[in-house]
Amino acid sequence: MLLIDKYAYTNRLRNLSPGIKASIGAIFLIASMLFKNLYILIGNILFMSFIIVVVAKIDFKSYINILKIPMYFLLMGVGMNLLNISVDGKELLYGCKFFSFYIGISRISIDTSIHILFRAISCLTCVYFFMLTTPFNQLIFLLKKLHLPDNLIEVTMLIYRFIFILLEEVSDIKKSQELRFGYVNLKTSYKSLGILVNLLYRRIMKRYDDMCVSLDIKLYDGKFHIIGDEHV
Repeated sequence: MLLIDKYAYTNRLRNLSPGIKASIGAIFLIASMLFKNLYILIGNILFMSFIIVVVAKIDFKSYINILKIPMYFLLMGVGMNLLNISVDGKELLYGCKFFSFYIGISRISIDTSIHILFRAISCLTCVYFFMLTTPFNQLIFLLKKLHLPDNLIEVTMLIYRFIFILLEEVSDIKKSQELRFGYVNLKTSYKSLGILVNLLYRRIMKRYDDMCVSLDIKLYDGKFHIIGDEHV
């Protein structure tokens, strides 16, 4: 089970209406995108993190580790935004000359990057609040309540299911290869990786065929009927 999925089913807010949780997350997400005040963004980050860690009882270290995943990409984007190219080096606080141009950091780029960073983190905490407190079955109930097309809901459920199938198959194949010393050096690692991809494709297609047979046996009519959606 994925760590995010694990907390979604074990947190203290799991029984709260998904409509309420979606509304809270959406309100603060919209506020994060509309307000430019840095103090409001920091307050939003602290408030959402407080709900996630203290109210929902999500482990703080795990929460930080989950935040680290998108933070690497965010910091790379902010780092690129810091760099300015200018024909006049006087505009830059720090810079160097490159042919006839100057590359460096300006006060405007620093202020903009700080604002982008905190706005992105603020939006991220709002999304994580919903993800970490809402089990997948509640998400499906919410999608049904919003009267989204059945095809979209079906695709969402299948993607969710195949994520776990993919991770399960990758884990099984990799463990088998490691027991046979398939990753002892770079050469064998490349060879094992190729075998893993080949076997993974075959196993995924086999699992897909098995799932289709199972759905046909259960007289699948294009809709997934989930018990309890009337309580959302």
